Amino acid sequence: MGMLATMKPKQQYFRAIAIGLGAFAIACSAIAAGCVEQPSGLGPPPTSGGGPADGGSGDSGLSVISGRDLFESMQADLMSACGTCHDIAGFADTPFLAGPDRYQSFVSWPGIVAKDPESSLLLTYALIGKGHSGTNLDVASLKDTLLPKVKAWLAQEAQNFTEPPPQAGPHIDPFVPIMGFNAIYLGAFGPDFEGMAITFQAELLGATLELTNIELHPTSKTGVKIVHPLWVVHPLGKDPNPDPVDSFSNVDTIYEAGESGPLGPGTLVLVNWTEDAKLSLAFELIEKYSPASPDAGDGGPTDGCKDIASFDANAKERFQICLNCHGGGNGQATSSVDMTTLNNDSAKACGQIKNRINVDNPTNSQVFVVTNPGGNAAHPFKFAGQAGAFNTFRDSVSLWIAAEK
Repeated sequence: MGMLATMKPKQQYFRAIAIGLGAFAIACSAIAAGCVEQPSGLGPPPTSGGGPADGGSGDSGLSVISGRDLFESMQADLMSACGTCHDIAGFADTPFLAGPDRYQSFVSWPGIVAKDPESSLLLTYALIGKGHSGTNLDVASLKDTLLPKVKAWLAQEAQNFTEPPPQAGPHIDPFVPIMGFNAIYLGAFGPDFEGMAITFQAELLGATLELTNIELHPTSKTGVKIVHPLWVVHPLGKDPNPDPVDSFSNVDTIYEAGESGPLGPGTLVLVNWTEDAKLSLAFELIEKYSPASPDAGDGGPTDGCKDIASFDANAKERFQICLNCHGGGNGQATSSVDMTTLNNDSAKACGQIKNRINVDNPTNSQVFVVTNPGGNAAHPFKFAGQAGAFNTFRDSVSLWIAAEK
């Protein structure tokens, strides 16, 4: 059946009083006393006094130290210790120190910054005995120099987290978007959502943030229903600030198992973006969607690929390198793109992988964007920085993608 999208009619809702963090609208029954008609769902709240940018004194009156300032004070030491592996095309497949804006790359890499500093990958992985094969931050030459700076920076970044208020409903924790390809996983909503993701491209246009190619990816076995997503900007040292025009307010969409599709209009321009802000995403409703047919969702759409012969000839062998994670070795990776049938049922595997290709512009396919050693997408495999190996993979798989158009 594919993706089903309908426009949701206006409903009756309370308007929460804007205090503290700035409340969002909350739903109410049409018969409840004091109801007033408001836009459906999680609409932006009324403003409650300006911050420094608009003549006010801000929310707390306290001076906020940007994590960028502390990062710049340790950047040279960090690049000396970690840059060989973690710059673009470094020895590791994690370019979280990519230039030109290394701070933005560092803070936006998943797991680097956390509300609890001790849960950062820098302190749970990049230390002796934690499994990290590169330079650890607590080696003799760094434990009294770089490591204290890293801990101070993490503590400062943790102070600059703000949460959407409870009225916002279920939400993704604030994060710093990568300038480029982003994949935001929905597993925090429960086991049914493990492996589901919202992907998009982010780009700064002057003082605004543009999100394009916004897509929702269910898993091969489970669909999802989304109602009224609300994008929220978290400015540094200020209250959360939702999309001022509530661009996705009429979204009420079902994504069937194994079938990805655009989220809302697929594009968004956030005119309320500010430097070093974070982003979160709230939902009026997000729930598992169970297909009517008991045979649906068993590994991808059966009619997903047009040219299985081309897939077998040009792509199947190339995707063998992905099986360590997508063949069952990593639960989230397997749920996201299930390749468990790659060697015994090409049609099902092809149907799954097709959800991450772009037949109109093959080089912009997600399977290439995330694995490109010259890109900064957060993906744990980038051909170990070997551009030649990536080019061979891309050129061969592109022959199959062209056959799918």
